[in-house]
Amino acid sequence: MTFMRLTGYADKFSVHPGDTIKFYVNCDGPAEYTAEIVQMINGDTNPRGPGYMDKPIVADVNKTYKGRKQIIHGGSYGYVPDARPFHVESFTLQCWIWPTAPKTHPQYWKHGAQGLVTKWSNDCGYGLFINEDGCLELRINEHRITTGAPIRDHAWHFVAATFDAATGAVTLYHEPQVAYALDPVIEPVETTLNVAISHAPVPVALGAYVEALAPDDPLAASSKPSGVVFTGKYNGKIDSPRICNKALSRQDIESMKLGAQPGLTERRNSGPSGRLSETIVAAWNFSKGIDTIVATDEGPYRLDAQLVNCPNRGMTGYNWSGTKFDWKHAAEEYGAISFHDDDVDDARWSSDFEWTVPPSGIKSRFYAVKLTTAEGDEEFIPFWVVPRVGEETSKIAVMVPTISYMAYANEHVACNAGGAELFVYRVPIMQQQNMFLSEHREYGGSIYDTHTDGTGISISSRLRPILSIRPKYDHFLAQAPWQYPADLHLIYWLETLGYEYDVFTDEDITYDGLARIENYNVIITGSHPEHNSGPQLDALHNYTQRGGRLMYMGADAWYWVHSFHPAYDHLGRGVVTEMRRCESGIRTWRADPGEYYHQGTGELGGMWRFRGRYLHSVAGVGMSSEGFDISSYFSRTPDSLDPRVSWAFEGIGYDEKLGNFGLVGGGAAGLELDIVDTMLGSPPHTLAVATSAGRHTEAYLLVMEDFGFNQQGTDGTTHPRVRGDIAYHETPNGGACFAFSSIAFCGSLPWNNCDNNISKLVKNVLDRFSADGPLPAPPAEAIKHRGRADYDAKALEHRSRKERGEPLPA
Repeated sequence: MTFMRLTGYADKFSVHPGDTIKFYVNCDGPAEYTAEIVQMINGDTNPRGPGYMDKPIVADVNKTYKGRKQIIHGGSYGYVPDARPFHVESFTLQCWIWPTAPKTHPQYWKHGAQGLVTKWSNDCGYGLFINEDGCLELRINEHRITTGAPIRDHAWHFVAATFDAATGAVTLYHEPQVAYALDPVIEPVETTLNVAISHAPVPVALGAYVEALAPDDPLAASSKPSGVVFTGKYNGKIDSPRICNKALSRQDIESMKLGAQPGLTERRNSGPSGRLSETIVAAWNFSKGIDTIVATDEGPYRLDAQLVNCPNRGMTGYNWSGTKFDWKHAAEEYGAISFHDDDVDDARWSSDFEWTVPPSGIKSRFYAVKLTTAEGDEEFIPFWVVPRVGEETSKIAVMVPTISYMAYANEHVACNAGGAELFVYRVPIMQQQNMFLSEHREYGGSIYDTHTDGTGISISSRLRPILSIRPKYDHFLAQAPWQYPADLHLIYWLETLGYEYDVFTDEDITYDGLARIENYNVIITGSHPEHNSGPQLDALHNYTQRGGRLMYMGADAWYWVHSFHPAYDHLGRGVVTEMRRCESGIRTWRADPGEYYHQGTGELGGMWRFRGRYLHSVAGVGMSSEGFDISSYFSRTPDSLDPRVSWAFEGIGYDEKLGNFGLVGGGAAGLELDIVDTMLGSPPHTLAVATSAGRHTEAYLLVMEDFGFNQQGTDGTTHPRVRGDIAYHETPNGGACFAFSSIAFCGSLPWNNCDNNISKLVKNVLDRFSADGPLPAPPAEAIKHRGRADYDAKALEHRSRKERGEPLPA
């Protein structure tokens, strides 16, 4: 068992000077721990590089704190506080269900019964469940009535139960909505119970049931509501749950499916009759308020349910016709909520300490709280000090790709993907964090993972310990730093060469727009800004069109559509991000038909490319291939001799190998690669100044959105588009973009104490881009109407000449 005794998170990613940031710590075992604010310099422990580096910061919170254990109550559900109308003598419960894990193995992390619609705890109350055998079950106090018929997963079923207190009659209905030729008919189960319902003061739960009321248990404080511990978290969809205070006939149950229509007249709609309407306790309509975390009750008492841990909404219901694919245009067909036993939107821990950033004297940089114990435990909680809009301190700014950090947060792919070895061409090496997360699914997964029931994770929160956003963490894909620690390669380079710079995050630019960046001469990206919001891309476009300069330091950027869920804005900016993987792109899972639109903003998910916003239009290049065995290098092309860009190569020989060294795969061209393609949005005057064409292995494969059917010849040994292109183009008003087109690129910057040709190239560009005044506009003859074949043909020619040892054309 791998045990991490220190874990933690902050209430913010970005904090302004003068503002306060709170820290939340789980210290499970040690009596105390020490906290220290540090500036992060380098997070890579590779002995070929400079090694891990931080810089202690004087702060009043640097002290020793008493340790305490805090836990995450994972799994989504809805609840309504206890209320008199729920204290029924007789009842009818009904809903549609689409279970995704109706039966689990005894070794499953949360094996046991699953609650559907319940007001039951410790043999008191009533509720509908799926029992441990995967069959529908009704509980009334200690009594359990089941159909004994297994529930088919990934299929709609109508379920209902009635209890008549006067006669003791109980009826349980399980009606699959699709019947196959050999399926047995599941008859209603009828029995009699001589019992009166014992009502415990527990909430009604949707997709769970109450395990205990524990108001004095400190570990229950992080549950919601605090002190109420829920268990039996359900995996699957629920649609149209109802509670009535009478035992209804089967015909009345059919009528109740139509919902609650209080105040009906002969001229208004269909629905339960007046007699039936009087029996309604609660009739939740999940098609209302899809962009909220409240489940609307249309019954007479308005017993709205609070949704916890952000279950998926905008999900197709039992009545989805397959003709409307946007929930905003057919909400009545999207009355389902999909619950999961490992959802998490907020750890809800109690704050252990907080730091008010001094209003002056603290630079805008990467920071972290370093937590340590006398026994050798260590944990880091990263954050960024960001200047207020209009109070910038430098002409240079680094855009920290925190949306991408959240997308990869706590990923389980190394442990869960059966083909991981084939993917990376070696045995994945696990980190302590990987093993810990495998044992603690309540910490939530990444948007690259699937839930425990096999459905895709589309929601990620920053209000939880994110163990992958840590220094000293090597990702299984690269067997080297990835995302956060990889971006520290760039930070180490900036610090070593003495540049002054500010930092801001994806959430800052999403919420602040152009105002966040317009005063900088140059914006530098991280190594892998793959996941982006629409407002963020709008601001970057407007910035470059108004003369701003962009240095794109990585690859596979601007790929997936993200949005921040507005229901969490009261907790801060950028708390929960959402992404739905649709019909194309490199995907570890795919959303089901009809479920491509985000629940928070209602926008179409998937790739920006399939929203008409091509990757290549942002920085002149776009994703072409990926491979994870070894990284290669670039060589200059004749385009690099063009006077428009030749200044970038001052001090670098034409025949030098650019980046045949590095801390990520051994070279500057690796992992994921971008190329120039005017057919996909690269401006026609783009110069491809260096390329890695012909230097990649069969592990590198063309992205699937670039071909229509499976075929041979799409790997790095044969296909001309499997390469990286370092590219340059000018934008209006003296702006420009320089794209380095490789995730591994930043890993070459620190090599040999930053004394290398990659470092020299980046320095030449940054010095030019950060200078005041517009860059020269491209001459008219620079505009050439060329297409994809022109660049691919040049790459092929370049490769073949290199292989034959022939000189490149002038």
